[in-house]
Amino acid sequence: MDPLDRLSGHQKVGLFFSGGKDSLVCVYLLREFLETITIYHNDTGDQLPEVRDQVAAVQAFAPHFVRIETDVGGWIAQHGIPTDLLPYSAHFVGHLVGDTATKLISRYDCCLANLMIPLWVRAKEDGCTMVIRGIKRVDMPKLPAQDGEVFDGVELYYPIQEWSDAQVVNYLHACGVKLSRIYEHMDHMVDCATCSAWWTEKRGAYLKQFHPEKFRQYDARLQTIINEIAKPLAELRREAGVA
Repeated sequence: MDPLDRLSGHQKVGLFFSGGKDSLVCVYLLREFLETITIYHNDTGDQLPEVRDQVAAVQAFAPHFVRIETDVGGWIAQHGIPTDLLPYSAHFVGHLVGDTATKLISRYDCCLANLMIPLWVRAKEDGCTMVIRGIKRVDMPKLPAQDGEVFDGVELYYPIQEWSDAQVVNYLHACGVKLSRIYEHMDHMVDCATCSAWWTEKRGAYLKQFHPEKFRQYDARLQTIINEIAKPLAELRREAGVA
């Protein structure tokens, strides 16, 4: 369907822009309609310079650009370090009963609180009835929602839902966009530089090479997680009879 047909009937349209290549493609695909689209970007306070540079480049030509700021560092200090494996001891209940002094939390809880919910709330407050996102089917086993679905009165528009990574890269190259060096090392741009979850993103080697100060903070969090996982993992292995 032609983008104009999708956008018509909506007085306020928001595009969630992370700074990564998928949301960047959406910006360029819909560039001729940007007078009627507000681009929303959430700065969590833990961004790589590579992300800030890409965001600044888009902000320079976007007629309507909204920057949201959250404090992921402060949130983590209060709620816990994000992890892909959450041992019972570091769950908030385990923390309450004294199993450990370390607070850990699920990756999704952190992302929702610091990235997605603030974007969604701001777009709703601004009166958006459509939200555009660079979600692709190839990036996850199951999409949480489909292109065209309406959630809480807001239509979801996924222009590149069926695209491959190669299509994204080729389109941006055709638009004359120089991709960040991060894509020479990783598949996706990272929302939070020192996030200690999302272990498949391979950020450790990249941070160690290009951002050693960030790597030290990242590695310290990983070591904390390893220490907390060790005890329940040993218990699991003993219970399963694994040497």
